Amino acid sequence: MFGVGHAAPLMSWLFFLDPAKSIPTRALVPVQAAAAILFVAAHFWLYGLLVGALRRRLSPWRLLALLPALWTALELLRSNGELAFPWCLVGTAWLGTPLRSLYAAAGELGLGAATTLLAAWLVALAWCRQADLARRRLAVALGVAVAVAWLLLAVGSRPLGVELPAGARTAPLAVACIQADVSQADKWEQARIDSTRIPYTNLTARAARGGAELVVWAETAIPAYVRYDRELLDWTRTVARSNQVAIRAGFPDARRIAEPGEPTRDRLEKYNAAGLFSRDGTLTDTYGKHHLVPLGEAMPFQRLLPLLGKIDVGQAEWTPGPPPGPMVLRTFQGEVPVTCLICFEGAFGRLARGAVARGARVLVNITNDGWFGYSAGPRQHAALARIRAIECGVPLVRCANNGISLITDGRGRVLDLLPLGERGLVAAAISPVPLGTLYVRWGLWPLLVFLGVWVALSLVLLRGGGRR
Repeated sequence: MFGVGHAAPLMSWLFFLDPAKSIPTRALVPVQAAAAILFVAAHFWLYGLLVGALRRRLSPWRLLALLPALWTALELLRSNGELAFPWCLVGTAWLGTPLRSLYAAAGELGLGAATTLLAAWLVALAWCRQADLARRRLAVALGVAVAVAWLLLAVGSRPLGVELPAGARTAPLAVACIQADVSQADKWEQARIDSTRIPYTNLTARAARGGAELVVWAETAIPAYVRYDRELLDWTRTVARSNQVAIRAGFPDARRIAEPGEPTRDRLEKYNAAGLFSRDGTLTDTYGKHHLVPLGEAMPFQRLLPLLGKIDVGQAEWTPGPPPGPMVLRTFQGEVPVTCLICFEGAFGRLARGAVARGARVLVNITNDGWFGYSAGPRQHAALARIRAIECGVPLVRCANNGISLITDGRGRVLDLLPLGERGLVAAAISPVPLGTLYVRWGLWPLLVFLGVWVALSLVLLRGGGRR
């Protein structure tokens, strides 16, 4: 009941999905929305089952000491696998506070773990009204753990600095992203292709006149398999070449892959992709989305059970690409490795961290949140993308078809923003020199070590006493 009560209002925007051509019938929308809510609620149910099982074996104060580690383990479980949905975890709550810089130490999960420790300490303080020595001892132990955890986060959030390779650009990079606000009904209609081409052409030219060196277009901004659509490919190249700007654009992509041992047969793999067009219009690199939305972009677990692919609930059936890595943007003042997170991938700290650890110095998040109108969904999605910038200590350029588009620095401070439902562009000069964060260097290892030490100490400290 708690899980449903928490997830339903948080994710109510799923019921506003405009199915367009992606879902066979409107009746499936509430079914899929309810299924997603129940899936998130099931993690709280599992937490309750585990707590109930432990409560029959442990004393209340020993159980209380273990709850923060158990809660964090369930959030970690929810953040991994094909069905991963790390949407608005506990740590997300600190984004709008002066403590948001602490994401740089141990990420969203680390800040969430410190929050659960704080919550457990408040419970222990309430228990201290009773003159029970064990409970007073637990309150002291939790107080020390809370102080140590938050102190480590504060110390670990300081910039570490990085050593840049030879030829790397250090001067500010002028970027812009285009919020074309193309109607979902018009986007895929060939007869209405100018509803896409005109705003992207005009706004890119305006961004170039403003000095932009990199212009970002939204997810599937080019509404066709661009390698095989000569007209739209030439149009994109012309826009880049005539304005002398690099363009990072989203588009569907496809490749034919030869079947092993059967040279006369091949298969077609389709990707929700993004590509980097250079100033002269050359498509220099592409990226196929790695973590696909379950049931929306692919049927999960098909590799284990191929028959699942025959079930049609409107999924796009994209092929997952490799994890995101850097694409090299070549400018007159040096090279800037840029990575791309497509849509839902902006919710995953590990994907952004992996790309920055491999050398990316700018995060680009392209998305199309127009499916959900003016609901909380696009706002939550934009907030999660900002957390990725703070965790990794690099600027973020977020381009959404209908909003929210924004640009932040490496500390997550918004430099420019365009709200939902407006057509225009956002532009800013960003620093391509990473701050260097402990989270990028070590990932979740400091968090796991801290929780492991805390669990071991609390079991030793609170040994004996039985269940009372």
